[in-house]
Amino acid sequence: MSEHKSHLMEGLIFGGLVGLAAGLIFAPAAGETTRTKIKEILVDLDLDGAVNRISEAFNEGVKEAQAVSEEITD
Repeated sequence: MSEHKSHLMEGLIFGGLVGLAAGLIFAPAAGETTRTKIKEILVDLDLDGAVNRISEAFNEGVKEAQAVSEEITD
């Protein structure tokens, strides 16, 4: 089993390095320009709304967990 984990880690590291190299080689624009384009794409995909919904759900989960914790300790 540890041999499989070793191969997995090697593959992940190798894939990360290949991805990094490809990104550096094929990067068409400066960092700020790329970040602006990514923001525009996220707005077009309405991922901002999804992030807000996930954040709200997380906060509600935290509140529920705190309530349950208080009930248990009482």
